[in-house]
Amino acid sequence: MGTCAVDIEKGSREYTVKYALDSADGVKRLMTDLHRLRSARFERGDYAASDILIDLDSAIIAANLTIRQRQAVYYVYEEDMRHEDVAKMLDISRRAIGFHVNAGISKIATVFSSWGYGEITAIYVEETEINENTNEEGNG
Repeated sequence: MGTCAVDIEKGSREYTVKYALDSADGVKRLMTDLHRLRSARFERGDYAASDILIDLDSAIIAANLTIRQRQAVYYVYEEDMRHEDVAKMLDISRRAIGFHVNAGISKIATVFSSWGYGEITAIYVEETEINENTNEEGNG
């Protein structure tokens, strides 16, 4: 006899994240959640996530980052690369990567601050699904 997999629990978990975009720490937190925001935008059609991402792209352009700052921010946050790996790739020190990331993030925060941004809230919904393992016995 065999058994089949049955969803014993199907649901979602919702949580809220606040970003203070007029500070470097708030922008770093937002940048860390880029992939989650994009998922909310494209998979669920979340308009608030779309607005945040559009404003972030505009702020990055308005921040007028140097080439190294743009590269460091891109590789660290978009590509999820470690500082050490980015440093090797760009042939500069790990410390320089940290400096460029922090300087770039500070410039972006300054743009948000000049636009009058303060704290914004994003609501994330994650689908959770727990399946029962299947154990099948063969026929003798």
